[in-house]
Amino acid sequence: MMHLPRIAAFGLALYALLPAAPAAAVEAKPLHRELGAATEEQRAALKALLDNPALQVAGQMLDGPSLHRLYEATGYDLLWAGRDERIAALTAAYAGATDDGLDVPSPLSDPFKAKVADPVVRDVLLSDAALRLASALATGRTRPESWEDDWAVPAPNFDAVNGLMGAFRGDKLGPWLAGLAPSDERYVRLKGALAHYRQLAAQEPWPRVPSGPTLKPGMVDDRIALVRRRLTAEGYLPVDQAAADATSDAPADPAFFDPALEAAVNDFQTRHGIVPDGTVGARTVAAMNVPARARVEQIALTLERWRSLPREFGRNYAFVNVPGESLEIFEDGTPVLSMKVVVGDPTHPTPVVTSRISAITFNPVWHIPTSIAQKEIVPKIKADPKYLAKNDMVQKGSYVFEQLAGPKNPLGQIKFETPNKFDVYLHDTSTHQTFERVARALSHGCVRTENARELAAYVLSGPKWNPEEIEKVIASTETQKVDVVRHLKVAILYFTSFVDADGTIEFRDDIYGRDKRLRAALQSGNASVAVNPPPKPGVG
Repeated sequence: MMHLPRIAAFGLALYALLPAAPAAAVEAKPLHRELGAATEEQRAALKALLDNPALQVAGQMLDGPSLHRLYEATGYDLLWAGRDERIAALTAAYAGATDDGLDVPSPLSDPFKAKVADPVVRDVLLSDAALRLASALATGRTRPESWEDDWAVPAPNFDAVNGLMGAFRGDKLGPWLAGLAPSDERYVRLKGALAHYRQLAAQEPWPRVPSGPTLKPGMVDDRIALVRRRLTAEGYLPVDQAAADATSDAPADPAFFDPALEAAVNDFQTRHGIVPDGTVGARTVAAMNVPARARVEQIALTLERWRSLPREFGRNYAFVNVPGESLEIFEDGTPVLSMKVVVGDPTHPTPVVTSRISAITFNPVWHIPTSIAQKEIVPKIKADPKYLAKNDMVQKGSYVFEQLAGPKNPLGQIKFETPNKFDVYLHDTSTHQTFERVARALSHGCVRTENARELAAYVLSGPKWNPEEIEKVIASTETQKVDVVRHLKVAILYFTSFVDADGTIEFRDDIYGRDKRLRAALQSGNASVAVNPPPKPGVG
């Protein structure tokens, strides 16, 4: 079986070369004594320019407040005049910004393309460019909480003005800018994937596979030859792959669906979150017909989302990728436990949020949210007066229902308390068969875990809460809330592209449209209105 090109070695080498992330802020000290580049007339012109509330230079709107802080702290000196090493460092940083995907879907304004002769105006333009590039690398080009109503992740702690002054003072502008992007290995691997898919996008466009009946192994069809060419173009099949299996009596016909092609189709499906059945149906065709340039953009949007996140999730933490429908536990930076999860369906999106596990409830009672009670429970009671009894539910008020602990409870037998503004949490489930599905966006917003017992044992730790004791408590059927030994941090995040540790990139559908809205925000330069419905509190 052929696999996608492995990029882990490239990514890890690049990771090793990255400098450590800089401090968020540097103590502001006057720089004018060191520079002394401006005449009094230039200082006056600089002050007058910065006093304009709508600061615009060469057709570009500039960050007036930040520039005012910068030049006020530096005594209104020119910061770039005669500083060829600074200009060279900024030029190199702008050229390298494409490695981080900062040119997609729309590039940062390039200050070196502006035709500006006035040294004061040029100085301000370059300072603004340095601040914007630094902020884009350190915190992202747009803040998701300004256009997503279900995003609750703190922004990285960063002060571009103080950081830039510190870089000037130490003559380390280049290293400072180079160290601002995330150094997380997963980010670095994605940068390698971005470079690889740029190369693919620069080649001949991938052939499109026409729609039609499902293609299956053993069939002969002209569309199969296109499937073969398409998979070869992305690296799932070697260029010199024979059209038919060498052990087969079938002719070497590119339109014949041979075992090698079946293996390549399986590989493609696995890496796109599609049931790996080796046949080419409508969903597989749709994924194959996504062009390379769209994959470049998808990776770039994921890198953008990474930059908007805190640089550290904690020493030990749970990492949930919603589109990937997966959970990993990291201990000192190393994954020690992984499992499948079920996440919210498109009408009940799982929010992007960070929290921590504060306690575990065994045999939990489900306090049914009012929205579910009104829309789902009440109609079912009207259709079947015995519905509550059949499902171990009790009514406490007009729209107040509880489902008692037991085998029918959708929370299963374990609930992980993770306090957050959306009241979403990790929990067990009464329908473990759903983990056999490839696509698992099925819940009302909370995250159902495949191995809740194993996760509980890890979080509780210690001899008191070994697996046997956990089973004993669950068998009692009594609801019991216990404190945890490890207050494990939890990050529930959203990445539609990611690179496995072995260097294989995977893609997932944009199930909630977050990539689409991020793209719109970057292209418009303005906050866009989120279209996600408000998160439903406390739902399974």
